[in-house]
Amino acid sequence: MREFQKFIVCGALFCLILLCNTAGAVSSNSTGNRIWDENLNLSLEYIWTPQSFSGFYYNVNTGEGTENLTVNLNNTEERKISIGNVIYETKPTNANFKYDDWGEYQAIGFMTERYFAGYSGTEFSDNISLMSNEKLSKILIDNNERKSLYTGSSLMLEEGYELEIREVDRDGKKVLIDLSKNGEHIDTDFVGSNGDYTYKKDLGLNDEVAIIAVHLDDIFKGTETNAVFIDGVFQISDELSSINSSDTYGKMEITSISPEKITMKNYEEITLTKGDTVEVMGKLKLIVANNNTLRFASFIEMSEPGNYVLRGTVAEEEFEWTPMNFEGFYYNIDEGIGTESLTVEEIDDRTIEKNKIQYKSKPEEVRFEHEQWGEFKAIGFLADKYFAGYPENEFSDEISLVSNGELSKVLIDNEEKKRVYSGSSLLLEEGYELEVNEVDTSGSSVFVSLYKNGSVVDSGTVASNEDYVYRANIGSIEDVPVIVVHIQDIFKGTETNAVFIKGIFQVSQEYIAIGTKEKYGIMEVTDFSADGIIMKNTDDITLSKDKSIDIMGNMKFRVADSNDLRYYPFIEKNTTPLESLDIDIPKTIIEGETVRIEVSSRGGAVGNAVVSINQEELGITSEEGIIKYAASNGGKFKVIASKDGFVSASKEIEVIARDDETRKIRIEVSAEKVYEGDKITLSTVKSLSGESVPGVQLLYDGKIIGNTSDEGKLEYKAKDPGIHKIKTVPDGFLPAEYNLEVIVREPKFVYSGIKIMPIDPTEEENMSLSAEITNIGTAAGEEKVELKINGSVVDTQTVALEIGETALLNFTYMSPEEGNYEANVGTQELEFEVKKKSMLPYVGIGFAVTLIVFGIGHSMIKKSKKTEKRIKKKGL
Repeated sequence: MREFQKFIVCGALFCLILLCNTAGAVSSNSTGNRIWDENLNLSLEYIWTPQSFSGFYYNVNTGEGTENLTVNLNNTEERKISIGNVIYETKPTNANFKYDDWGEYQAIGFMTERYFAGYSGTEFSDNISLMSNEKLSKILIDNNERKSLYTGSSLMLEEGYELEIREVDRDGKKVLIDLSKNGEHIDTDFVGSNGDYTYKKDLGLNDEVAIIAVHLDDIFKGTETNAVFIDGVFQISDELSSINSSDTYGKMEITSISPEKITMKNYEEITLTKGDTVEVMGKLKLIVANNNTLRFASFIEMSEPGNYVLRGTVAEEEFEWTPMNFEGFYYNIDEGIGTESLTVEEIDDRTIEKNKIQYKSKPEEVRFEHEQWGEFKAIGFLADKYFAGYPENEFSDEISLVSNGELSKVLIDNEEKKRVYSGSSLLLEEGYELEVNEVDTSGSSVFVSLYKNGSVVDSGTVASNEDYVYRANIGSIEDVPVIVVHIQDIFKGTETNAVFIKGIFQVSQEYIAIGTKEKYGIMEVTDFSADGIIMKNTDDITLSKDKSIDIMGNMKFRVADSNDLRYYPFIEKNTTPLESLDIDIPKTIIEGETVRIEVSSRGGAVGNAVVSINQEELGITSEEGIIKYAASNGGKFKVIASKDGFVSASKEIEVIARDDETRKIRIEVSAEKVYEGDKITLSTVKSLSGESVPGVQLLYDGKIIGNTSDEGKLEYKAKDPGIHKIKTVPDGFLPAEYNLEVIVREPKFVYSGIKIMPIDPTEEENMSLSAEITNIGTAAGEEKVELKINGSVVDTQTVALEIGETALLNFTYMSPEEGNYEANVGTQELEFEVKKKSMLPYVGIGFAVTLIVFGIGHSMIKKSKKTEKRIKKKGL
């Protein structure tokens, strides 16, 4: 009986353990990755959270995010998601203004974009909830960047708003401010130093809502010039987004809404077809691998120019990041190939010791986007895509760069169809362009020339459905195909000739050398071969609160400002200048006249691009990349061109009345960025034709600085960093103005690579602490650098650096006693332990002396005994 009871108890325990393990498996297999792959035995019910998907808004300091997406798959064979099985939930959360003194407001992630949900505990507004009214407003600006504006100049805001600094009062205590929208005055107010300007608007709710807030830090009243210093700006859209039950967005429908939460579900069945991109809602999409294995990922298409942050899954302890959970790593979803991994193997009280971070990557054969070419060897390195060589393919014998310790960046790999006309060029990277010179009389081949930085480097004839290949040396490897272009078709017309290109591949001739002991940030190559690369950290690093820690290349760790450890790797990725669209349209057009809008990419016409004017869709471009437009109203407009797979393009245009055709002029400045002390050329030209306008009097912050020359130009030396207003004095022309921002020339110092020697110091032992300092600013300068130990300054150095110059700082410190210490040099921080001085050396010396004494004594005793024996033998 007892044996049977034991059996029952053991069986119950086994079942309990099995259930616990199963629950753990479900938990770990139901979230955490950005990519769902049936080969990874993931749950059919999978959740993307702010911690695992960088497209969702996430506050690492509080550990809070507002959005979740759950996908319930029927099974892997059918590739279908039934109605109601894609569930999206989001809720508002308190967020701090960038300008801290304003307190908090309510923010919510909605369809992967950040929206304003209400004010709560805000300095300049009563509490108000937009969500209670089933409304949201897009957050346009939230920054604490310090700017100086001079009298007469304007702070340019979003949606056509402009805040002009009209006048500073006699005492320099208040400033008169005008607010306008699209050139029409809407508000005036006086604001004092350390005061807030707020503009409230009736948005159809019970209370007016503050849509603009600007903090004036200080006011300067001078004898010649007056200025206002701004250090906080917040703006939300004055166009509210209604969120009502049953509203649909893409394939999703709002099923419930309350002040606490919004829930959406798919209202139609979704099929995960091979190679398809499913538009879920807004910018959120699912990309499906072109493979028999079901593999898909949620992603945000980076179609707007700018910097994007790609982060990995948030960790609270030791962790491994791969392309499955870190969007920054190179990954080919069609083939399921990712080459990189980053592992934090051990953390001891926020410290990762030397060699406890390991980075690995290996080359893999992947298909070209133009699949007829076969494969090339790719490798992810430092979170970027590199070329490692060719297997034998359509245009190359087998080549291996990585086995020689060399890698080259993949610059272009696409199959987008482009039309290039005779006499025009296909723009490539690194100064290359392929010019279509002439189509032969039969239309069967084309003569092309390859230019680099304006000089011809190659030319030849290419037939239809053939490849143009340009070979060059990369490092120690000769005759590597670095540019390949597939000529799909050739058009021979009566008036025009064109070439259709479908397939471009280019790798950089500028290679990076990889060798053992080669360093990248805090990482060092410990092994490399044709099979891959291994790197480890050379020093201890500390995951200190509220820090961004450089790891290698563009990769960093971001650590939460919290007592609880939370951190993740991230990179910043710029969407330009890869596959970007360009818009060609006159800057100024006449109301009622029809103009051509041409959309291109790399010099080739792009068809089926969507063109919109002020967010209203105009239509799509023809195969020649053209769409026509006739403006019905005057004013300023934004033209946007977009197409899947391309970075969108935008251009500002102005529509003028026909009566203003000859009277409308504009001011142009010779440089995109203007620094104090720069000599700039101001030009006045006719808006429509671009023809120079001479003799125009210019005002700079209300003061006359001269008249433009016969060529319509005036040279001026920029001074006083800040935003200035340049105006024309009307004299037969309509008034024109230009907001000029003058950037301060100043040094800017960054610190890196803090180290300590010896690694394990002891009390009363001299230790060396070093760090690098680099001037990344716009002027040479000096920096007084302090070494702080536990918050107290123990040493200082003054270093003078030119622009771009780096210096190594060396400090010496002796700790009086054992314990844990924190060293700070600039922004660099290092925690270290000082150990008690070991008594072993003294014990050893004492022991050695004892042995010597004992040895001498023992020798003397033995000698005495031998002498005694000899005496006895002699009978003495």
